[in-house]
Amino acid sequence: MTDLPKAYLAGPAVFHPAAKALLDYLAEMCGQHGLVGVAPFEPDAEQRALPPAELAALIRQGNMERIRACDVVIACVSPFRGPGACPGTTWEMGYAEGLGKPVVAWSEDMRPYMERVPHDRDADGRLFCRQHGMLVEDFGLVENLMYAAGTRGVQPEFEAALKQARALADSLRPAAG
Repeated sequence: MTDLPKAYLAGPAVFHPAAKALLDYLAEMCGQHGLVGVAPFEPDAEQRALPPAELAALIRQGNMERIRACDVVIACVSPFRGPGACPGTTWEMGYAEGLGKPVVAWSEDMRPYMERVPHDRDADGRLFCRQHGMLVEDFGLVENLMYAAGTRGVQPEFEAALKQARALADSLRPAAG
């Protein structure tokens, strides 16, 4: 039994063709930094036979339980299927923060979000997405301001996020003695 802080590994790694190997590697990296890496819920073969809506609800509930059981969330916000982070990951980040858990984000792409969205400027200098015609956030942040503007910002690599997560988890644990 370990008393190490637990870190939920949020991010799109679950969609990678080698998801298990990738998540095992991230968990191993957590161990090297004194954290227990907790991967998102993975249904077993019997559960995978459930109707899609039931399976989706099971996965959602499993991930919520895992987040509640962890001390901190480490979230990969690298662009996923477009210019921004995986929507499931950002939901998990908000859920964790709502529970009062610290969230540390990291990204493999540290360019400002506005550089990743094809856009045009109008006469007033505002940015408009070419695809949807909506305004594009122009704060110079790596991602959406709701999590990139936080006091922790977005870390440029997983290892930096691990170090920050460990320090945050340690600061929340009661002192021994």
